[in-house]
Amino acid sequence: MKNINFFILVMAFTVFSSCKEKDQKQETTPEQMEQESSKDYIAADLQNGEINTNLITENGFMGFEIGDKIDPKSKYLKKSVQRNGEGSFDGYAILDNDGDEIGFIFPKYENKEDIGMIEISSPKFKTKNGIGVSSTYQDLMKTYPTIETHGSEIESRTNSTIGNMSFQLDVPFATYTIDESKIKPSTTILKISISQH
Repeated sequence: MKNINFFILVMAFTVFSSCKEKDQKQETTPEQMEQESSKDYIAADLQNGEINTNLITENGFMGFEIGDKIDPKSKYLKKSVQRNGEGSFDGYAILDNDGDEIGFIFPKYENKEDIGMIEISSPKFKTKNGIGVSSTYQDLMKTYPTIETHGSEIESRTNSTIGNMSFQLDVPFATYTIDESKIKPSTTILKISISQH
């Protein structure tokens, strides 16, 4: 009987200790709180000050994500203006480690401190499926069979869109509805844009 009581006591103590440990692990330390709050700013200065990813995701790339605060002091950003057929847009050129422009950040229209759209113009960056600038329309269709492609009256830009990602194709269509059979499989991607629709 003593052995059974001792066994129950040991088991109860073990359960109590593991629960207490779990509770302690779930408590947030001041360091963790500081790390969480720092996520409000763009994590562009990555490991050892170097860019550590070439991956384009539905939310961003190179540490820049849609909705994040823009940190004008980041060494990967340079205040700039982009001009196209729709007008002039204030934003930030995205730079690589060599200072070359690889993309552009457009602030949100209603809040200039937050990222509204990210545009990638460099072929160095790819989606997890290997699609990037200079990939072909054929590659795009094989990778994303349900992707939708439309033209536009402004500058006759043609974009294939899936989720938050839009791929600008090197072929002009001046109407929204297009005949996709007229797009050559070898047509390349000029730019990739990421924005929340």
